[in-house]
Amino acid sequence: MKYYSEELKKLFNTQEELTEAENKAKEVALAKEEKEKTLREERATRAKEVEEAFKAARDAERKANKLMNTFLKDYGSFHTTIKDVVDPFDWFWNIFNW
Repeated sequence: MKYYSEELKKLFNTQEELTEAENKAKEVALAKEEKEKTLREERATRAKEVEEAFKAARDAERKANKLMNTFLKDYGSFHTTIKDVVDPFDWFWNIFNW
């Protein structure tokens, strides 16, 4: 006599084989679910870190611009040496963020 598993859609020779296969399938499904849950939580945490970093960068840029404007009002010009390589199109995209 053969035993059919509704869950696995397979035939087994004994009731014990069927039960063992179904239990193993449940364990695999639970492990997969747990892994996906962990990945979702990690992704959410890292996405929040990225958002906070961008917010901090925007705040720092606003502060720098405010200080620069105040300095220019007081002294007329600002001279400095460029030490970092900056993307030349950053200023263009920043126009749209204000």
